Amino acid sequence: MGKVEDFLETIPSKHTRKNYVNGIKKFEAWYGDSITKLIKNPEATKTVEKFYVALKQKHPQNTCRNVTNAAIQFLNYFKTDVRPRKALGIYRTEVSTDDHKLTTDEVQRMASVADLKEQVMLEVLLLGLRIGDAITLKVSDLNKLDQDAPIELKLRATKEGTVYETFISREFKELLQLYLPMVKGMWLFGGIRKDSHAKDETLNIALRNLAKRAGIQLHGRLHWHCGRKLVMRTGAELGISPWIIKRMVGKSIPKSDDTYLSDMDLREGFLKLSNVLRLKANVANGRVGSVERLAQKICDAIAEYFKPTVRQLIFQEMTQSKAGTMQLVEMPNVDKMSSEEVIDLYLKLSRGKK
Repeated sequence: MGKVEDFLETIPSKHTRKNYVNGIKKFEAWYGDSITKLIKNPEATKTVEKFYVALKQKHPQNTCRNVTNAAIQFLNYFKTDVRPRKALGIYRTEVSTDDHKLTTDEVQRMASVADLKEQVMLEVLLLGLRIGDAITLKVSDLNKLDQDAPIELKLRATKEGTVYETFISREFKELLQLYLPMVKGMWLFGGIRKDSHAKDETLNIALRNLAKRAGIQLHGRLHWHCGRKLVMRTGAELGISPWIIKRMVGKSIPKSDDTYLSDMDLREGFLKLSNVLRLKANVANGRVGSVERLAQKICDAIAEYFKPTVRQLIFQEMTQSKAGTMQLVEMPNVDKMSSEEVIDLYLKLSRGKK
């Protein structure tokens, strides 16, 4: 067995292994030789630093960090002490501007057009699990519905070897009571092949399809990790302790801080979080409890009201040119526009008539 294979066998997460394989390949392509030549080599740290600097010329910071980390972890495994200078900022994380900033309202809109399986998927999304742990959820992990909600849920996280310490909400419990009896096999989300679980891209595609059906206008890439970000961001906005949020989403925290958190703290934090992160908006006295949701309903109603006027204004704009002849321009499909786009177009065209 080669040294790279030996190292990879110690990595429990399939997705982390894949990232390390790609990182080591990139390093060896740049280095022009096997990475094993740097084991116990006093020039290892300097070489890794040069590799990182070379990556920075062509790639964004987060890519450089992940690729370089693969080489560092491999060499450290074989007791080659690689300690890059902190000034280089190898482990610095930049906030990605390419991802869509998912909101609770958008999740609720997706839930309104989702079937039962898709609603269960959205509930798992709102637990903040990594996608690798979401696709390997077993029916037995969640089949504890004889208890009152919130039901304690502890799951092993494959990436950091930590534990998700979260709960099954009343809303999630009601969906599971309907969904679990229908599941054939051991996996919550079954794969195409017999006895296999779903692939990560299956959940990503399902999420994007839901957004499309719900008429959500995306501003960047939508993928599973956007839901994990939503959970952590919402927890911070609600003033929940970051240590509690980290334990819920399976991130490691110092043992010195872990001793100060009780199960009661976790339960109270979850109740506060799940009161906001839910598939159905809170309703009080028949009124929409979410201001964001109410604003969207008003926006949709205004857009529907103005659609006939917008169509008329577009037609007038297309048939009136300076020469008095019809312009050969395809008429926009107002019905395929978002509510915001319809209103913006109405304002633009109506101002032009004044």
